[in-house]
Amino acid sequence: MANVKVRATQRPRLVAMSEPARDVPVNPAVEQAVELARRGVITHFTIHGERVAAIVPESVLEALRALEDAEDAAEAEAAMNEPGDSIPLEKLEAEFGL
Repeated sequence: MANVKVRATQRPRLVAMSEPARDVPVNPAVEQAVELARRGVITHFTIHGERVAAIVPESVLEALRALEDAEDAAEAEAAMNEPGDSIPLEKLEAEFGL
């Protein structure tokens, strides 16, 4: 989830990116799911048969983050290779009041 600071005279400005997190006391079901995750198993939590959450191995999150980083890098590369004139950062900052 993104943290955004807003001033009355300015547009929203992205300050930092973070993933929402919360500490939860571990009960036996959660402890079992964590142990399974350590062995590479994904455990889905369900409410009335609907999957609502999962405990996944850390390696899965690391792989997702790496994929996102690679996608971001590819998009940046594509943007840099687009035809047209570059716009100086100072001009963009002035235009958006940053």
